Amino acid sequence: MSLPASEFWFSLSIRRNRKSFILANIALFLIMALVVYALVFFDVRIKAGNAIFYVFYVPFIFTQYFLTAQRLRDFGKTGWLALLWIPVSLLPQHFSGIASLTFLIILCVVPGTLGENRYGDDPLSEW
Repeated sequence: MSLPASEFWFSLSIRRNRKSFILANIALFLIMALVVYALVFFDVRIKAGNAIFYVFYVPFIFTQYFLTAQRLRDFGKTGWLALLWIPVSLLPQHFSGIASLTFLIILCVVPGTLGENRYGDDPLSEW
């Protein structure tokens, strides 16, 4: 069994396994898709729509950082590496897109450290 995907999104003291990371990201993506759909469906004006969008987008970015940091800890790496998304996002769009997609695939495919590492117990053995 694995760590529940809907729990501990803002914890900086846990490790998150692949399944939990993928499911949490799907849930996060669906929330943002619903926000965008609601803005389009209700035909919200540009200024109000931008304000409403950023009310949801800022927490989305923070949550994404925490989830990525938790996944990096499962590799035995520091969560601070999740901040590399910031300079990557400043690259030209096609480079940042390729780099972000590559990093996301690595986070979703590469298994974490078996057993305990310096960031805690194996998330698969706990649950």
